[in-house]
Amino acid sequence: MVVIFVVAHAPLASALESCARHVLGTSTHLHLFDIAPHECASDSSPRLAAEIIAADQGEGVLILTDLPGATPSNIAVAASGLAQAQGISCRVLGGVNASMLLKAINYRDAALDVVIEKALAGATQAVLRVD
Repeated sequence: MVVIFVVAHAPLASALESCARHVLGTSTHLHLFDIAPHECASDSSPRLAAEIIAADQGEGVLILTDLPGATPSNIAVAASGLAQAQGISCRVLGGVNASMLLKAINYRDAALDVVIEKALAGATQAVLRVD
């Protein structure tokens, strides 16, 4: 099973997980990192990398982050690099929304590349005018 982390500006990671639990009606088994305003990549990335390495189940790790280029994303990218250096298959997607997260959760038993494909499709297909 692909392990899923959500790394975002506080309290978005926790809020997305609450939303997923509400929709799915079950535990999401997510790893959450709400990044506080004072946190930086050099301080937080090694801690996140250690958790990624500990959580990996051999099928890979997907990190979903909110704003590409922002601090949470920078932390996730640096941690992913540290985990990859330890042999962990780890990827980072930016622009997380509820649809992306739900797709990732629902397809987490597939290969990492499939989970990524489904998550990206969920994110982009959910952005549309609905009136």
